[in-house]
Amino acid sequence: MQLSRRALLKLLVASSASIVVSSGLQGCVFAANDESRIAFDYGVASGDPLTDRVVLWTRVTPTSEDPIRLSWEVAEDEAFLQLVNSDSTIVDNQTDYTLKVDVMGLEAGKTYFYRFKSNNDTSLIGQTKTLSSNPQNVKFAVLSCANYPAGFFHVYREVANNASDLDAVIHLGDYIYEYGIDGYPEAGTGEVMNRVHEPLHECVTLADYRQRYAQYHSDPDLIALHAKVPFICLWDDHEIANDAYTDGAENHTELTEGDFLARKMAAIQVWYEWLPVRAPLIEDDKIKTYRQFKFGSILSLMLLDTRVIGRDQQLNYFDYLDAEGNLTEPELLVNDVREADRNLMGDTQLNWLQQTLQSSKSEGVVWQVLGQQVLMGRIYVPSSLIRFNPETGRPDPRNFLVYSEVYIAFQTFGENIKMQLISDGTLASYTSDIDGFDGLTDIEQKTALASALKLKDPDLYEMIFSNLSPSDQQTIIELGYLLDRSQNPYVPYNLDAWDGYDAERERLLDIANSEQANLVVLSGDSHNGWCNYVTDNNGMQRAIEFGTGAVSSPGLEVDMGIPGGYEVFIQNSIVSFVKDVEYCNSAQRGYLTVDFTENNVVSEWFVIEREAEKNPVFPVFERTKRISISAIDKVIVHG
Repeated sequence: MQLSRRALLKLLVASSASIVVSSGLQGCVFAANDESRIAFDYGVASGDPLTDRVVLWTRVTPTSEDPIRLSWEVAEDEAFLQLVNSDSTIVDNQTDYTLKVDVMGLEAGKTYFYRFKSNNDTSLIGQTKTLSSNPQNVKFAVLSCANYPAGFFHVYREVANNASDLDAVIHLGDYIYEYGIDGYPEAGTGEVMNRVHEPLHECVTLADYRQRYAQYHSDPDLIALHAKVPFICLWDDHEIANDAYTDGAENHTELTEGDFLARKMAAIQVWYEWLPVRAPLIEDDKIKTYRQFKFGSILSLMLLDTRVIGRDQQLNYFDYLDAEGNLTEPELLVNDVREADRNLMGDTQLNWLQQTLQSSKSEGVVWQVLGQQVLMGRIYVPSSLIRFNPETGRPDPRNFLVYSEVYIAFQTFGENIKMQLISDGTLASYTSDIDGFDGLTDIEQKTALASALKLKDPDLYEMIFSNLSPSDQQTIIELGYLLDRSQNPYVPYNLDAWDGYDAERERLLDIANSEQANLVVLSGDSHNGWCNYVTDNNGMQRAIEFGTGAVSSPGLEVDMGIPGGYEVFIQNSIVSFVKDVEYCNSAQRGYLTVDFTENNVVSEWFVIEREAEKNPVFPVFERTKRISISAIDKVIVHG
């Protein structure tokens, strides 16, 4: 669904109303109102930095419905002795008393300090920086999925404490959650922590979303981070409603919640009011939030919209399950996700991406980086793992235990076969007869060798099998069929991610390959940490993906009901079962940093203990993984 021209113009006007363009010193910066006090309860923020400008933001708490005059100062020093920009303007309820200033005429790669004033009240001092035109390295903290009642925003505080070497924070969406008090039971109501959502009901109207953003922006940890470093922001679904798509959402009911278009417009307007981002552009009657940031010759950051501008409705797993939760027609599911007309970005955005990649490569930029919402890597798992528990309506974690049992038993069996064939000098003759042997995963190679040996030399097969432990023999006899892809085919795990839009992913990867892009993908949404190879349908590597965990939203440990102590087992199982996955963290809140140079990129994941986000005591953050990628060979190196 496209927005009407009238609705778009209305939204554009509303989104632009709070932005003032300022290019220099304007003399007096004193903002005089009546004698009432003005409170800067929501701190300050900066964002969308370029080499010569940056957007500054604040919001004042009004004591009446009257307009308020605000002034600002930007300086090279924290004492504000070296002013470079100052001016004033009026804010009112049209923009919910928010103000954004697009400060121009700044120097590249420089740190600035800023503050806002009204009467005798002054905001806290914020620190920001412009992009360097010739950086030696570029470092980001990557964040997503902050759910206020799910836990404290310790992640924001930790990033603020370590922000001195960051060029920007990239927030990949789910900055707020729209649910009412009982709308996301897995995350909790927040009552025990005194973090209950405001308003108590689900956000639907302009006033609802404004109140919700005000609550999130009142969090001291978020205030601290916004004051330290500029943000580069995207929206995901919860800024509007869960699993949103172009003309609807899973968490929207027209009968009781009204017109989805009106809800979406209200949510988008408030997003632009409360975040330090520039006003949207309107092209082809659509809101264009995809945009580019250039960091010298090191990288081009391209932000994508995989949520609002072009997404078709998600497929639903329950349409493919029987009453017992079994995936009865996995082939039908795979065929449906590969339908050529299923869109996630849309043609206009894909064309923009191709042109931007072309430009980046022609300018000699080393890295082309996509900042976007949902996982792009192929998280295809054996269909038996998707079996839903009818009581919970979610995949049963016991499926992993069963599959892992036979997987481990067959690993032993397959390794014994391999060693015997090496000893006999016949391994090469077996592998040469197996089509595509080198491209198979380790377990696929072992099952293929076992099948070949059973046909060619059944006596040797039985001898090796009989040397297994009785429990391994019984497991393989009873469950060995689970390793047979013809009986247990692989299917996509998350239909809201790129796995649910296979043809469009293939088009994007074809574009990246045709432009010889050195592609790195940054992803959020899943609440878990990831590092994946991104491959096309022919198995060719086209990109590397780094996925950040959640600020506070629960991950797979809640979605799948993973018992305490089994987290590492599940994580290792995913890495073992899923070919393209190199790292997974399924149970801990945290964030990701990525540090780019002309030679490599280093990614590090920092996490807290499971459920430490529920405790107000600030936790210890542990670096749980470090991965580096060379710009030349694009091979993942652990450690």
